[in-house]
Amino acid sequence: MDPDLYKAAAEGEIDTFIKIANDHLGSVVTHNKNTVLHVNIASNREGESISTKFVEQVLEMCPSLLLQVNAQGDAPLHVAARYGHAAVVGALIEFAEKQPGQELESGVESTTRHMLGMKNDEENTALHEAVQNGSLGVVEILLKADPDFPYSGNGSGETPLYLAAARGHKKIVAEILQQCESPAHEGPGEKTALHAAVCSGSYGVPLLLLDKKKSLTRERDRHGWTPLHYAVYLDRCFISKCLLEADKSAALISDEDRKMTALHLAAGRGDVWMVQEIIDHCPECCEVVDDRGWNVLHFAMVSFYARDLKHLVDKYPAVRNLIFKKDVKGNTPFHVLAAVCRQSYDARYDIVPWKIAKAHFQATNKQNISAEHIYRYGFPDLEQEIQELSKADGSGQYPDGVVKMNKNKKIANYSFWKDLDEDVIGMKEASESHLVVAALIATVTFAAAFTLPGGYKGDTEDDPNKGTAILSKNAAFQAFVISDAIAMVLSLSAVFVHFILSLKFFRKFIFLFVFALSFTLVAMATMIVAFVTGTYAVLAPSLGLAIVTCIIGLAFFLLVVFMFYKVQKEKMPLEEEEGLKETKNATYRSGYAHRRCCNLRWGLPLSLTSLA
Repeated sequence: MDPDLYKAAAEGEIDTFIKIANDHLGSVVTHNKNTVLHVNIASNREGESISTKFVEQVLEMCPSLLLQVNAQGDAPLHVAARYGHAAVVGALIEFAEKQPGQELESGVESTTRHMLGMKNDEENTALHEAVQNGSLGVVEILLKADPDFPYSGNGSGETPLYLAAARGHKKIVAEILQQCESPAHEGPGEKTALHAAVCSGSYGVPLLLLDKKKSLTRERDRHGWTPLHYAVYLDRCFISKCLLEADKSAALISDEDRKMTALHLAAGRGDVWMVQEIIDHCPECCEVVDDRGWNVLHFAMVSFYARDLKHLVDKYPAVRNLIFKKDVKGNTPFHVLAAVCRQSYDARYDIVPWKIAKAHFQATNKQNISAEHIYRYGFPDLEQEIQELSKADGSGQYPDGVVKMNKNKKIANYSFWKDLDEDVIGMKEASESHLVVAALIATVTFAAAFTLPGGYKGDTEDDPNKGTAILSKNAAFQAFVISDAIAMVLSLSAVFVHFILSLKFFRKFIFLFVFALSFTLVAMATMIVAFVTGTYAVLAPSLGLAIVTCIIGLAFFLLVVFMFYKVQKEKMPLEEEEGLKETKNATYRSGYAHRRCCNLRWGLPLSLTSLA
């Protein structure tokens, strides 16, 4: 194509092409066989509102350009759909409806339907391109042009519905389900649109599909995984609950590779909440075993904490009965427990009563090895088998491994103080200034105790209360004395803590510094209370002045609250910025954004959240 013609096509200058004979306009193409229509449509920015006048005039001059494809098999409609030009798509369809039908081997087909069904080299129709681009406007126009058109999969086996679900385009999925009577839902690897929606992490799309295509809950891919398998493995808690409520029997379906159910996957992942949710919806799934004869308790012994195991066994009789069950090699769940955590010898007694545990630990497998023996001497074969299951190499059907091994069955008590690094609180730099403040408060409060407001009673020989405070019966004065005493004690305590922190041995106990800081802050507050109550006691006759003084003194607390409010307000944007940086770094390191905001625990009790 001549450079001047290319420029004219890109800018939509129709006058340049009027001089060219209409029957020769189709031969004006680029190196990749792009016609003037391809060039014009692709030259406009994606989603940009453009005029369709040039397209309409060119088509009037040379109607054959409507269906002429480039080197990649793209017709003008493909390009317009890919770039989200809804107005151009509408103009192309409107022009196609005016054209005579296309003669095919199967008979005469309308030009519009023929154009909608045209596939490029990747076997994408215009609707495929529009869905991948996420252009809802283009999708609406294409679907209304022929709602009954049977869209099939592209070269990768992806139907438009599958593509929309995989990308989490809720509105596009809703439009396809509404406009099409029975849209195809297939995808690559024998997956369905529901599989794709679960993997995308979108919450709205699976609900739409469950409403219109509930039967998809039982569809399996080439590995035998149902959408529930993916939801459990990817920790999509809310979606898993919706799938179970839609079809409880899906929990009974085993996969092809290992004959594992969703319950086995949840137990192997150590997901306490998910295991309970599945059992609550489908108790009989506890009876299902995988290809090695492992039941849910075998998997739970690998990944659960002892407390969770005990809760599971105590709550569900169906699980408790599995303690007796052996796999194909004769290993009971306690054999697995012994192989996982030999160092936690007493973990067995935390799960079931001592008498039951003792009996089961003497049971032997087909190699005549008991769980007791494994605890004492090990069992390399079983240990190696579990180790293989826990391998996470990021590939295959189990990129994070089949199970997550938890060797420490005891739940360690989390200490808040261990995260308070000296660099975080700046103990060395702050300790000296804090000591000065605490000492100053102690000095002031100590002096105030002997220079009481109102003074003392006179030293007359006949007065039995000589030397005592004049205002001792006054309520405000009594509040002054108490708050002053509290301030002095707390400040002296802070001074003492700072004193011992000067010794090298105590510097590792960072929580002492936090205690001292707390003592000092409370001492400040009580000192303000002492000031307010003391001045009120002596100014009581001048009530107006006393109230004003009290208000000024208590303004200290308002200033403190305002200061922390401003700090928090400034802190939030910084935290969001840091969080965004961390997310980008994590995405760069892993190659994909792993589990978006994910992992929401819908309806999950707090205690279970901490365990999971």
